[in-house]
Amino acid sequence: MGSLISLQSVQAFKNSNIPITPVNDHFSGSMQAEFLLARQQQAKAVAIYQKMAFETLTPSILERALTVSIDAQDDKTALNIAKHWVENEPQDTPAQFYLAHLALKTHDYPLAGRILDQILSADADVALDQVLAGIYPENEQDRQQLLNALIHLDMHSNPSLLVLIAGLQAQNGQLDDALKRINRALKKRPDVTAFMTLKANILIAQNKNAELMQWLDKQTTLQPGNKSLKLFEVRYLLKQNQQPKALKKLDGMIGQWPDDTEILLLAGLVSIDEQQYAKAEQYLLKLLQQEAYMDQAYYYLAINAQRQHKIDLASAYYKRVEGTLYQSAQKKMALMLAEQQALPQAISHLTQERVNHPGEASFLYQLQVQLLKDNHQPDTARSLLDEALKNLPDDPELIYARVLLLKPNEQALLDQELERLLGIEPNSPTYLNAYAYTLATQNRRLNDARQLAERANTLAPDQPAILDTLGLVAFLQKDYDSAIKALQKALSFGDNLNIAMRLAKVYQAKGEMAAYNTLKSKLQAQYPDNIQVRSL
Repeated sequence: MGSLISLQSVQAFKNSNIPITPVNDHFSGSMQAEFLLARQQQAKAVAIYQKMAFETLTPSILERALTVSIDAQDDKTALNIAKHWVENEPQDTPAQFYLAHLALKTHDYPLAGRILDQILSADADVALDQVLAGIYPENEQDRQQLLNALIHLDMHSNPSLLVLIAGLQAQNGQLDDALKRINRALKKRPDVTAFMTLKANILIAQNKNAELMQWLDKQTTLQPGNKSLKLFEVRYLLKQNQQPKALKKLDGMIGQWPDDTEILLLAGLVSIDEQQYAKAEQYLLKLLQQEAYMDQAYYYLAINAQRQHKIDLASAYYKRVEGTLYQSAQKKMALMLAEQQALPQAISHLTQERVNHPGEASFLYQLQVQLLKDNHQPDTARSLLDEALKNLPDDPELIYARVLLLKPNEQALLDQELERLLGIEPNSPTYLNAYAYTLATQNRRLNDARQLAERANTLAPDQPAILDTLGLVAFLQKDYDSAIKALQKALSFGDNLNIAMRLAKVYQAKGEMAAYNTLKSKLQAQYPDNIQVRSL
């Protein structure tokens, strides 16, 4: 954190009987400390500035000592320096601001409350934004302690403090009290967007949707130039599935801010959803004028064209997408072509993309393989993976993709590739689970399978696929209690027919017929036409 108060704002001390050491006496110390800072030796620099801070009351040295300590994240040293400053100059406002901030940051809430009370007693409307910046507690106990320390300061009616208290109360579910405080803050500072959005979020939490819409309409009318508040209103309307109303407001905002990229992009996306394709194209083409937004503009122009079944135009736009949206664009384009019975064209395009984008070769190979598998060409997919692994022999995702295509009679190669995967990424839950499941389905090396599945479960707990594997292995080992525990937990995360069928078989094998019959009846009701369920 940088300095809370600029050096220019720190005035000379007045009427002080405490001797002040001249800055020049510490000139060499400051030079040495700054030299250490330049060499990234923060701890030594902090120690030098701390020593100087306790030898002087020169504001420039005290403030520099504080900022160096804070930048080094040595909050304990910074707090001690701030205490020293305030103890010797109890009326110094910059010192009080520092001490209040650091007391809040280090969770010394009683001290923070006392210092804030002193500050607010001198000026109830003082701006506390920098004092309160970055100090919001993460856990419930600290939030309550902070609230207890601040609640008695409510009498000062300081807007920043009222908002902080309101936020704490809202998070604690005290919505009515929070709303009262934010309203008081807004009476003093009615045009602060952060205050208004907090009130809006409190009203949302209270399910006062009609009141919120009335209030937002009024505030956006009173503050026609408040873009952030208008965007908040639009996003709220979208969450309420009021897309036409949101789009109407976005159209008006574009008239007011015609070149605003955030508004243009949002308006383009909503227009696509509302099937107003000409309007979407108009907004997104305008967005192309901004270099930072070109990829997003091309990407959504492609989607806009695809929605209109303009396949050639969509392809042209998808081909222009680079950056973070590149992979998504390539996937959408390939799937689009495959759906249009143009699989050879899609495969040819992806092959050329590997030449144009060698850094994306692994992704492009995998995409081609997926297309071939989806179109019932597993042998061609396997041949492509063999080729891919000659070019990228240690790529784990390509190895895993080929593992999924290996045939039952390729057991030796399967073990070899799974071992190689774990050699490359020994702590991958996906690969550990794949190996364990493969061994289990082949009913061999069950002790190894159990260890692999348990390790995967430790690395990624509560994953249904891993719990299913663990349940399968335990079932094969006739450890029915462990199997039931794992499979029941897997099902607790959502219905899954395969896992439920496995659990039914475990119940039956263990002789727990009441549980078996209950689960059987449930499955028959859920899946009345399923042949496997009928066979239970």
